[in-house]
Amino acid sequence: MKIAITGDAHLTMRKAHPERWRTFENMLRQIAQEDINKLIIAGDLFHEDYRNYSEFDELTSKYEDTEFHIIPGNHDSAISQKYLTGDNVIVYREPKIVPFEGPTFSFLFLPYKSGKTMGEEIATFQDRLKDIKWILISHGDWSGSLHKPNPSEPGVYMPLSRRDIDDYEPALTILGHIHEPLDDERYNVHYVGSPCGLDITETGRRRCLILNTENLDLKPMVVNSEIIYFSETITIYPMEDERKYLEDQIKKIRDKWSINSAEKSKVQIRIKVQGYSSNKRELQKIIEQDFSDLYFYNNEGPDVSAVDDSDDYELLKISNKVLEKINQKPWQENEEEPDKNEIVLQALQTIYNIR
Repeated sequence: MKIAITGDAHLTMRKAHPERWRTFENMLRQIAQEDINKLIIAGDLFHEDYRNYSEFDELTSKYEDTEFHIIPGNHDSAISQKYLTGDNVIVYREPKIVPFEGPTFSFLFLPYKSGKTMGEEIATFQDRLKDIKWILISHGDWSGSLHKPNPSEPGVYMPLSRRDIDDYEPALTILGHIHEPLDDERYNVHYVGSPCGLDITETGRRRCLILNTENLDLKPMVVNSEIIYFSETITIYPMEDERKYLEDQIKKIRDKWSINSAEKSKVQIRIKVQGYSSNKRELQKIIEQDFSDLYFYNNEGPDVSAVDDSDDYELLKISNKVLEKINQKPWQENEEEPDKNEIVLQALQTIYNIR
């Protein structure tokens, strides 16, 4: 059996964010085309101010062959079965082991509980889980590996620890809460990510996960999102031919994004430039020209406010020498240390601040 899994859709009133609703329905169409009739939603299906559940009832009635299995997240912790009328919709307000008919593995649905840890909640099922193969579906923070913090939600939400994984041994863990798709292969813990980026900080193509319950094969499926955000920062260095360097960097970004013709109208971008340039105005014109076929988020245009003047011949020569030395060194980047661009920028700031 194959089951689709998503989370963090943050549906609001449809008129406020129609793109989230359209993306969610696009995903339902994609799932139906794959002959998948079960969708698990790992929390935050709705945003906290959502109350008009009739909109969701209308949507689920169009997909009556699909079962919707929903756990509350921290943004929709008040959601309840009594608010939803569809016979194909199940809300798990309390933890529950669900042995779907057919699959080799059972599911433990663990809804978000404020002030609790996942380990505390799993412990209440310890005896029942001991002799079965099971999959954890929950909503909160995986503390076993680094992830980008969410500045809009400081603090820790219903954490899951490495010790919890070691002690209770789920065969697979799939979580909601972090909107970026993340996969910790070592512990087999996965954040499915939001199906539609909520703003420009949630970049790239989005996904849902397709799980084969017979063998735990987990595959991402790219969701047909109504909006695709891309955000990049370019570091500009003092050099003889800034134009060529900048155009090369833009080409690398465009190649990495690999936007096809069907996606182009959906894409919104943010481009920031930092560093030092001898002609800031020309730099801005190049960026505007090379991205003229795409829409800048909020019509804000390229941000060159973090670019300082480098029109000093002696400092230019010193900078070039320093950059040569840095480029000769092999760099193995990791999340705990500054990357090469950050080191270069700090070196340039030191050079240009010594007058």
